[in-house]
Formats: sequence, C-alpha cells, structure tokens
Amino acid sequence: MFDRVAAPRIDIYDGITNEYYGRSIFPVTSEIEDNLLQIVNYEGAPRAMLFQDDTFLPASASYVPPGLFEKVRRNGIVRATFRDANSQLWVPVEIHMNFDSQVRGNLLGDQYHFDSVVYTDIDVQDVKVLPQGAKDTT
Repeated sequence: MFDRVAAPRIDIYDGITNEYYGRSIFPVTSEIEDNLLQIVNYEGAPRAMLFQDDTFLPASASYVPPGLFEKVRRNGIVRATFRDANSQLWVPVEIHMNFDSQVRGNLLGDQYHFDSVVYTDIDVQDVKVLPQGAKDTT
C-alpha cells in the first residue's frame, strides 16, 4: 500500500494516432493524490480527475491546444513517485490510461497554462511499479 504521491507528471499522446504531444505538470492537490492512490492501491479509476494550475510543455509541432470546454480523447502515462506506507521508500510508478480531457479555465490566456483541466471517462490500461526506491529522509 502506498500513502503519498510526489512529483507527478503526465506524458500526453493523441487518443487516435498516439502521437506524443508533450508533458503536463501540476501540483499535487489532496484530490489528485487521493485519485492516484486509488488507482495504484485499489486498481480503480476515479470518475473524474481535476488538475489545477496545469502547465503543458509541448513537444510536437502538430499539437493544437484545445479550446475551453472542448473535450478531446487522449492517452497518457502518469509518472510519479509513491511512498510505501510500511517501508517509507519512495518508488517510481507509471500509470497508463486513456481519458477525455477538457480545459475548464484559462484566466491568463496562456495557451499552455490552464487554471483547471478535468479528465473523465478514465480507462486505466496498466500500472507499473518500477524496481527502485529511495528511503524517505523527511
């Protein structure tokens, strides 16, 4: 069982062509941490995931930022470190999933920074716990 999540990021791919679009980075809110722990500990996908203060780092010239409230199908690999509740070791984990992504807020008008993005229709394809870890020193 894992009890904490740190340094999450999501590599985003087109939901149809699987072309790599770039990386999404965001702070760990309690809601996102609970969602990720649910997926890894209980193999259950949440109904929705709300990401706040999301920054997208594009890697593809063909990427077109979605408009507000435009729903687009994406594939993604969530990469984060999860803390084992017993050993206190931080372990890298990958979550492979498909989802609908929808930008809900963009007050700054920056095409690569979003106040909030919601993922729905989440389909977890695989969870991979990678075989390395580091002792928590906090």
